[in-house]
Amino acid sequence: MLPLMLSALVCEADRAQFLALYEENHAAMERAAMSILRDQQDAEDAMQNALCQMAKHFEKIYEIPCDRLPFWCVCIVKNEAITLLRKKKKAIMLESMEDAYDASADIEKALSYEDIIRLFAGLPETYRAVLEMKFLLDCSGKDISQKLGISENAVNVRISRGRAILREIMEKEALHL
Repeated sequence: MLPLMLSALVCEADRAQFLALYEENHAAMERAAMSILRDQQDAEDAMQNALCQMAKHFEKIYEIPCDRLPFWCVCIVKNEAITLLRKKKKAIMLESMEDAYDASADIEKALSYEDIIRLFAGLPETYRAVLEMKFLLDCSGKDISQKLGISENAVNVRISRGRAILREIMEKEALHL
């Protein structure tokens, strides 16, 4: 990957300076990426992204004092590592949301409509109304918030808490899925 980045630089002097900068700072950059990501492959990805950014904006290196160059290199790799970490967290959140959707589909398959109504009847009104609108009437969070006159965030909190109470009721009644 390094030869590819070196080829992106225009003149031989820039290539030599980039290579020297890499050789002096790659160990500190790798440690910084590893301290944030705690995964070797992800740290290598962050390093490659950082090196690409450095090559892309290499003309700015002449504006940075020599004693600040190591900090500049580590700062770039830290930013790339944080960006990568955020992307991974978003992906994990999406996967967990898909799992939650699959679980609610399994509940619908495993329980009859009467069982669901009986379970909902055991909920406090605050949570029952929101869950009925969400799962039985298939309303969006925005629609529910407008109909009940509460914020969409409050709707999401009530759905989450209502689901937790439903799980407790199901466990008490031994309706494990």
